[in-house]
Amino acid sequence: MIRMLRAAAIAAFERVPGLRRAVHAAWEPVFRFALLPFRLPSGRGSAIEQRDLVRRTEEYNRAAERYYAEYPDPQYLLDKPFSDTPDFAAHMIAVGVLVAGARLRPGDTVVEFGAGSCWLSHFLNRFGCRTISVDVSETALAVGRRLFERDPRTNWSLDPRFLPYDGHTLPLEDASCDHIVVYDAFHHVPNQRVVLTEMHRALTAEGIVAMSEPGRGHASIPTSLAETATTGVLENELVIEDLAALAEDVGFREVNVLAEGPARRHEIPVRDIGPFKGGRGFRRYWRGLCQEIVYHHYVLLYKGSSRPTTERPGKLSSTFRIVDPPGPVALSCGERLRVDLRVENIGDTCWLHRGVGDSRAGWTRVGVHLHEAGEPVGKVIDFDWHRAEFDGDVEPESGARVRCELPAIHRPGAYDLQFDVVVEGLTWFAERGASRPPRLRVDVS
Repeated sequence: MIRMLRAAAIAAFERVPGLRRAVHAAWEPVFRFALLPFRLPSGRGSAIEQRDLVRRTEEYNRAAERYYAEYPDPQYLLDKPFSDTPDFAAHMIAVGVLVAGARLRPGDTVVEFGAGSCWLSHFLNRFGCRTISVDVSETALAVGRRLFERDPRTNWSLDPRFLPYDGHTLPLEDASCDHIVVYDAFHHVPNQRVVLTEMHRALTAEGIVAMSEPGRGHASIPTSLAETATTGVLENELVIEDLAALAEDVGFREVNVLAEGPARRHEIPVRDIGPFKGGRGFRRYWRGLCQEIVYHHYVLLYKGSSRPTTERPGKLSSTFRIVDPPGPVALSCGERLRVDLRVENIGDTCWLHRGVGDSRAGWTRVGVHLHEAGEPVGKVIDFDWHRAEFDGDVEPESGARVRCELPAIHRPGAYDLQFDVVVEGLTWFAERGASRPPRLRVDVS
């Protein structure tokens, strides 16, 4: 019975545009009431910096240089993140979150601020980014250069750069970098307003700053107190609301947090996947999610719009329905077929109906695969058989009707036509589990 009701609900969502949104809106008050125990006080942060910390900027910069110059095990720095066994998994997860959050792709110019030994910059160089490693410590940057030089796979054609800065002015031209990544470094910054202003200046119009930073209570834990007492390095308490207020005050358009990280990992017995999807264990999952938001921050600062598009997509998801013809079709050899589709965008990414500028980046269309008839799917005859255009951009939570004027088939036989959304040069939706492509059986005689 439950499966029948679920199937009927899914069919109704696909048949009636807007029904999914209406159901979600109706359930929202119920969820809000159920989650009251997890609610935290909200309010706008303060854009006022701690003046004492700002005055001591030079002192903290000298401490950072001294930290690296006197580090007792330079090989440990050179081998990070692999040498950091307890936190290796956390490092790998953080890299994935930052790359996805900043929507990095090969060819981007990426600044790593507070790069330290530059291991993250080295990862991004291998990914194909043009990296600029920036730090107040010249010793740290020298370690980073050694890291690049010892790896024969380093891509020197990308011209990786290692630039010291004075703690006040980034050594970068205006609008010269696509993105800035900050890994476990911003809470060491005493003059945050100055640095955020410099980041905003150096970014291109649609640039993003992606940060991974410790959250509530970090400054008062024993290891942080010991670090400050021993090295003089600043271990500041990063208040996310204050950071957002500062960032918006210097010109960033939006400040968001991502709820990701090792603490969010939720292990589910296979036999309980169904009940979990129905709500069992939700409280424990939600508690972990809330803790991750409070005690570790993945922060995204947007100079432009945060809206993802298919040029740099976020979550891609769609539903499909063949409107006409309603079922299998019989054709004569050489006869053409017209198919009308209803496609809904249920992800968070705007589908661009043409390329950005003169490129095809983000160009999104409906594609048709031609198969021999078969179950579950027959042999592919032509994977790129046909393309159909959307009339315009398709925003999230909206849909479009698409008409496919298909080529004639000149050989008798039974065929399956499979319809999907494709971002040209990037992905088919089905490859990412973002669609369930409908099929149409065609018999040609």
